[in-house]
Amino acid sequence: MSKLRNFGLLVVLCSVLVTTAIAFDPTTQTPALLYDEALTVYYGNLARRAAGQPPLRWNLQLTHASRWFAWDSVENRPMPYCGHQDTNGQWPSDRAPRFGYLGSSGTENAYCGYMLPQDAINGWLNSPRHRANLLSDAHREIGLGYYRRASDGRGYIGQLFGNDGAYAPVIIENEAINTLNPEVALYIHQTANQNSFTGARPATEMMIASEPCFVDATWQPFATETRFQLPGGQGWRTVYVKTRDIVGATRVVSDTIYLGADPPIPELAATLSDRQPTVMLTDLSHPLLPQVQFSPGWFVDDTFSTFSLLWGAGERVTDSDAYGGSAFRLNLAGMESSAWVWEYQPTVLNNLALVAYIRLKVANNTSVNQVARVAIKSGDTEYGPLVLRGIDFTAANQYQEFALPFVYRAGDPFLTFQFWRSGSTEVFVDGVTLFSAPRPITNPFTLDMFGGNYRGQGIWVRYTNGVTFSDFSEIPVIPSQPIETPVRSILVSRQSQPFSLTITTLCAQAGMQVTANQPWLTAVVQRGTLRLGIDPASLSTGSHEGQVTLTMPGSTFRLTVPVRLRVVEQLFTTFTPLVVR
Repeated sequence: MSKLRNFGLLVVLCSVLVTTAIAFDPTTQTPALLYDEALTVYYGNLARRAAGQPPLRWNLQLTHASRWFAWDSVENRPMPYCGHQDTNGQWPSDRAPRFGYLGSSGTENAYCGYMLPQDAINGWLNSPRHRANLLSDAHREIGLGYYRRASDGRGYIGQLFGNDGAYAPVIIENEAINTLNPEVALYIHQTANQNSFTGARPATEMMIASEPCFVDATWQPFATETRFQLPGGQGWRTVYVKTRDIVGATRVVSDTIYLGADPPIPELAATLSDRQPTVMLTDLSHPLLPQVQFSPGWFVDDTFSTFSLLWGAGERVTDSDAYGGSAFRLNLAGMESSAWVWEYQPTVLNNLALVAYIRLKVANNTSVNQVARVAIKSGDTEYGPLVLRGIDFTAANQYQEFALPFVYRAGDPFLTFQFWRSGSTEVFVDGVTLFSAPRPITNPFTLDMFGGNYRGQGIWVRYTNGVTFSDFSEIPVIPSQPIETPVRSILVSRQSQPFSLTITTLCAQAGMQVTANQPWLTAVVQRGTLRLGIDPASLSTGSHEGQVTLTMPGSTFRLTVPVRLRVVEQLFTTFTPLVVR
């Protein structure tokens, strides 16, 4: 008899996070159940595609939450259990953030017993509320957790859905484990328009590469579906997608698939989507300005939903010199014209010391009197107004930025930017970029990501001395907590000619130093990727291990790449039947 129960979406509007000791490690999984999890993600995506919905990206934090819940439902319940509340009294919307997922979540399907992946998907599809959860267009990521007790076979499956506005994933072949065809189908989710001062904007362009430095990749119009040619051979292949929006803010996402017939299942655990609380930035320098400021692409302009005219005369106009191609013109009418833009409780900005850079231009810059002013309000606290004369603009009809520091206080209802034309010339409001307060340049620098949720956002920097400041530009990002990246055991013969391997697990930055600890192993960073040279001629038969180390002078960054060789006298080519599990 089926153990499926008809549980739908469970949402708790107010919850208390309970901290308890976790006696189960959800970061590990048996190969058999990891394979089941991967297939369940894949079969679920096939069902979504058949229903006209986009596929979901397999997520690390949602999977950890689902595994723990599956374990808890078996090991901490004396009798078989079927539900969505764990033994801590918490619900799916509690578990996802408890395990580190910072997007929206709370929709969960469960199977109250062990089922094969296709049977689990079929069961959920045959239950109306589970089917609605599985096929909902509100999701972009998924966690899958299997648990099965060895002593009696009692099991549980958790399927937890999420959507992180900071993340628009790419999915290769509907999250298949492997492929025999190097030409793969990609689904690239469009960045959600979050209608927030700190939110992302829809992508207009993209580039795709098989390595994270996008060497020789070119920008092309954004498309949700396309095909891509993987590098040949056999092994794990990662596809990287960089998107760019109308103001030039970028994001990088990736997905991984095994090219070949025999994927190493335990290594699947490293392919899930993840987040970082910090990122490391390199190449921070300026010849004259000693301080630096950071922004993950925060920008608001006349296209924002709350931007409007308050009084006087004004309208949105097309302007090729403005970011995004439009600006808001405050016309000559009466004593003043004024416009504003506001957001209700932008919590990501809570209590941060920030600088707003307001980009304006005037039709005439000859006046020594006030022609414009800008103010920022956090609740009842006003910053400014910043009063501008005509002669404060270096040229007429040329955009110029003006800095205004402020703090948005947690709990204030609104954050408001207000603009005035108060003189005898038209004022054009392009937009406002938001940056962190200045700090001394250190290189490299570990940035605590605003909100603790780095998911591939490009990082903008400005340099300043407290009075003058530079234009903003994007800075390279490298992993802040590098993990060891093993090269699987390579089988070679003593007669093999020297050969090379390309390691694309990170975008190697300028200034990195690379060393190898064996005479048969060399390494060099070329065009952003790590290239290994291997010469087995002098080696005896058997196993040999070497190591390549990358470091960044002046920082704690260190990445080790173990390289393992198995040397035999001679290699022979054989052909075996292809078996598909």
